[in-house]
Amino acid sequence: MNMLTNHWKKAIIILFTILIMILLLIHIPVLVISERDSDKQLFIPLVREKAFSLEYVHSVQKTPVQEHFVLAPDNQLLLTSTHYQSYGVGLPYLPEEGNLVNDHGVFLLSGINRLFNEVNMGFMPLAKHGLIYHGKHYYFKNYFTSGALLQITVQEYSPIKTIWLMREGGK
Repeated sequence: MNMLTNHWKKAIIILFTILIMILLLIHIPVLVISERDSDKQLFIPLVREKAFSLEYVHSVQKTPVQEHFVLAPDNQLLLTSTHYQSYGVGLPYLPEEGNLVNDHGVFLLSGINRLFNEVNMGFMPLAKHGLIYHGKHYYFKNYFTSGALLQITVQEYSPIKTIWLMREGGK
């Protein structure tokens, strides 16, 4: 009976070792929102889906805007479409910018297909900047300093490193 118990102990240790090795070797894409000139960061693992949206209130038109992104090869960000509610300065409307549809006063510009290595933005709580991922809203006012310059990138981390980063200070 003792030999059987030792056999199971060895099997569990081997399985546990293999599991740890797998968790260290595989990498998952993580959306990293960083405040420049600070160590404040927000980490959002992109495990459920590879799409997210940035949302804000347009500075001139004072209407809500959502920009929709998907993860592209080489951890680039692909802007695919934009929702907004008014024409005006700083809002796209030209045919070469994509396919524009007016759905009862809500404009959808699709087919944009612009690649970014990073997205940089100035954060102001007045603009209600935030990010939506898998139905969850991340309002930047809860994570960053007003007036900060933010950088949004995608990095690849092992699941263990991702958990560690989130535990050590990234939300």
